[in-house]
Amino acid sequence: MLALSMGGKALAGEPQGAATDVRSVASAQQFLQQVLPGNRYLSTPMSEALAAARREQLHAQFQPLPVIIEAEPLARCVTRLRADASATTLVLRNPHDSYDQSQASAAELLGSEWIGNPDGMQFGSIRQLGQRGNQVLMRLAGNEQDAVLHLEGTEIATRVLQALEYLREQCDSTRATGF
Repeated sequence: MLALSMGGKALAGEPQGAATDVRSVASAQQFLQQVLPGNRYLSTPMSEALAAARREQLHAQFQPLPVIIEAEPLARCVTRLRADASATTLVLRNPHDSYDQSQASAAELLGSEWIGNPDGMQFGSIRQLGQRGNQVLMRLAGNEQDAVLHLEGTEIATRVLQALEYLREQCDSTRATGF
């Protein structure tokens, strides 16, 4: 009788329709699997190519950005994020000479029309996350440039950032040290 009474009080104290927190590594990966396909992705190697062009004082742009076709969980803290770059071109422009422009296929430059590590992205290797409008920036271990997810809007970008931050924290192998 005591258990029933306590159970009733717990239910009575919750607002009607309140959802329980079901956050987990699996649910965060499932969320990304549902929302990322169809959005656009600038990989770290692509960001590095743009940074190299800026160092040469050139304007550079990948257009259109590769479309994410897969965000498949492979293991507890690993998701394969793949994007199709078959229609993507790198356009370089000299800002001092309007006739000085060149183009190259992103697939040729990057060695494949598929963007993303086939072994998957380890969420524990994310060192820094940020948001700029509808873009989510990810700095992975050992890289100086960010990979960038270009999402449909600011609200979904905020939710993706929250999921990635949760995965980064939960999958950090140094977390057990307490620091």
